[in-house]
Amino acid sequence: MAVINNLALAKAIEELKIDGTKRQMDIQKQNSSYNGDYMEAEGKGIIFYTPSYCYGLGFGFGDTVCEQDLEAIEAELAARKIAQHLHLEITPFCGEAFIRVLQNKGYTFDHFLSVWILDTETWQEPARNPAAEIVIVDEFHSYDWAWTVALGISEDETATEEAMEAVRAFWEVSGNTAFLLKEGKEYAAGATIAIKGILAEMFLTATLQAYRGKGYQNRLIEERIRFAKEQGCRYITVTTKPGTSSARNMERNGFALLYQRAILKSPPLTK
Repeated sequence: MAVINNLALAKAIEELKIDGTKRQMDIQKQNSSYNGDYMEAEGKGIIFYTPSYCYGLGFGFGDTVCEQDLEAIEAELAARKIAQHLHLEITPFCGEAFIRVLQNKGYTFDHFLSVWILDTETWQEPARNPAAEIVIVDEFHSYDWAWTVALGISEDETATEEAMEAVRAFWEVSGNTAFLLKEGKEYAAGATIAIKGILAEMFLTATLQAYRGKGYQNRLIEERIRFAKEQGCRYITVTTKPGTSSARNMERNGFALLYQRAILKSPPLTK
């Protein structure tokens, strides 16, 4: 880990997340019925929004954000009638002055997200488990993969066409590779990895309810680490909620906690 300064690594992680999300949204915007988008904040950060959620990334890494900047962003979001609140994902590397701006504006803490890192040079590769087959997703399998992931992350065990298209858009992003795990002839779980230079990000992992508890998430973690290492990646990152089974899987696979994002929620954007 000493090869790269933690701040530089954190910036690279946030930039990879921002770039991937922008490109996924650009693909979705080709569908006339899609009504999500993003808004650049003049080098200070970027806002992503859908009809139900609005969040900002990269703030505290770029140009200084003053109270007038934040008020202008909030006013623009209110004018677009996007969402009731803005959620800003803040890293520990942003300046104290920006934290004071958020406090003065009445932003409140919502939750944490844990950002993990793995140095592939220290990873000890386990023996492959042949109990389930994992394939890299191609055009032919892309809809099966999108259905599996959309259904796996659904809270009510249903997958709408809109949800499937949102997931499949990530497969279409250049630099992303998707994996589909099969138990026999049945699709059981799916996952994704994004690669940029020596950094990779694992995300969008889901297992169907009927196949949980069989270690398939861990199998997909191992497979993606192998893949990233073969592609020349030195570092792999992943974001989880603290204290979850996903977080425990990261620790079991040699990941270390790099930092936590604090999600801060704005007061109502419209009165």
